[in-house]
Amino acid sequence: MQEVENVYQDAYYRTKSLKGLFIHDISNLFQIISNSIELCESLLKDQVKTGDIIEYFQMIAQQLNLGKMLIRNVRNLSELEEYKMPLAPVEVFFTLSSAINFTHINFPKKNIDIKVNSDYRNLYIMANELLSEVFENIITNSINYNKNKVVQIEIKISVFDIQYKNYVKIEFKDNGIGIDDARKEIIFQETHLKNIHSKGMGIGLSLVSKLIELYSGNIWVEDRIKGNSTKGSNFIILIPLEKKRR
Repeated sequence: MQEVENVYQDAYYRTKSLKGLFIHDISNLFQIISNSIELCESLLKDQVKTGDIIEYFQMIAQQLNLGKMLIRNVRNLSELEEYKMPLAPVEVFFTLSSAINFTHINFPKKNIDIKVNSDYRNLYIMANELLSEVFENIITNSINYNKNKVVQIEIKISVFDIQYKNYVKIEFKDNGIGIDDARKEIIFQETHLKNIHSKGMGIGLSLVSKLIELYSGNIWVEDRIKGNSTKGSNFIILIPLEKKRR
């Protein structure tokens, strides 16, 4: 009886956490949209040239796209909690290519330079269709937390052995604002994800963490340049390599 009660209690707290994260993230989006509209209205009253207002409309469009992604992330997280999602062999490079294309479509006015480096061309892991959400969320974070005119993301893919088991290692190295050492230790922990006042990646990172766990993998973050957290981040994913399909 106690075990059943604990299960329901955990489900209650996860739902409450998800609700808090959603309210936190969607409130931020609406605040930015509201501020942009007010600025546009002020500029129009002052008869400012149209070109000076366009950037605010672009910001509104970007926030709307992020809102769509947020809603999709919430739906996917809810399904992860509710159903046991089956896994199947998924090709990494095809999924990554789709995620990169999605990113360029969602940020048409951003100067984004994404390079993929690997000695391999076809790699399969046991995952599902939500693998693309993992890639999209990490890439989107690299863009959102970046103050450079050109967003640079290097994606390095390799294979190596850990205790006689092969893993696919995927590194996302960006030139963004970075993550300080104190936050590196907690951003993937459940307690951090429940904190609606935590600055950062909210539901997107929560979804990524849950999916990597589902794939029997691991994820962590390092400095892009070792010892300097202000020069960008390196999100590292390890997922077991699936044998070649028969």
